[in-house]
Amino acid sequence: MKYQITSIPAMKVFQGGEVKTTIIGAKPKFALEKDLAAFIG
Repeated sequence: MKYQITSIPAMKVFQGGEVKTTIIGAKPKFALEKDLAAFIG
C-alpha cells in the first residue's frame, strides 16, 4: 500500500531514498535493460 503497487510484477527504482521510476509487468531482459539504462553503469 505504501508504494501503491496494484499489479505484479512491479519494480520501483529508488535513488536517494526517492522513487525515480516504476516498471510494471513482465518484460524480456532487453526491455528491462533499456528501461534501467539510466540507472545501471
